[in-house]
Amino acid sequence: MLLTNATFDFIEEIDRKDDIPTLVDSYQSLIGKFGMLYFMAGNRDHPAMQREDRLWATTWPEEWLNHWMSRKYFFVDPVAAQLMRRNEPVRWSEAQTASNKTGARIFEEANEFRMKDGFALPIYSREGFVIAISMGAEHYELGKLEEMCLHIGSIYFHAKLERLRAKDAPPPHSPRLTRRERECLSWVAAGKTDWEISQILAIAEQTVHEYVQNALIKLNATTRAQAVAVAIFTKQITA
Repeated sequence: MLLTNATFDFIEEIDRKDDIPTLVDSYQSLIGKFGMLYFMAGNRDHPAMQREDRLWATTWPEEWLNHWMSRKYFFVDPVAAQLMRRNEPVRWSEAQTASNKTGARIFEEANEFRMKDGFALPIYSREGFVIAISMGAEHYELGKLEEMCLHIGSIYFHAKLERLRAKDAPPPHSPRLTRRERECLSWVAAGKTDWEISQILAIAEQTVHEYVQNALIKLNATTRAQAVAVAIFTKQITA
């Protein structure tokens, strides 16, 4: 019950946070009450794409963070891989069981920083990307109720962090869509198929398909739903 109270206290407290450092401090304090030593939150989507904003927030030891980032562990870490596959919270020890040689090495190296087990969960951003939040512990003593509390607290943390990041971020510079690309994507957002859009706009179905694919490429999206989300976020179409 005490940890449940701590979670609701945290949710109430972060309403008053208006900068990322104090928000991160509050979240670190919360996970510490659950026995977690450090955490990392970031985006591992599109591994081949160079992005400067993959790391959203972390309290990992600097040495471990630098090592983990320089080795590009984000894209081979078995915990992160499990998050993407299962789309549900993962205990580190579960991922460790299924890890390969590289994954086993990552766990061994994390042990050197007292992170012998942990808890991780995926949360979707407003752009449709998966944000992985992973926290490590020397001794894992959480039951289901504690994991649920940590999950709920992490959702609120992510939501507040995303709002603060958006407030501090420069205006988006996504490539601009053409008028036809915006029209087609708007109809995609309305649930129309390529054939239905072709009838509405009086153009060939193949032409509609090409406009939509061009939009996906410009917006660096892998799915139509993701392209719609990015187009709405960058104010190129309306919801």
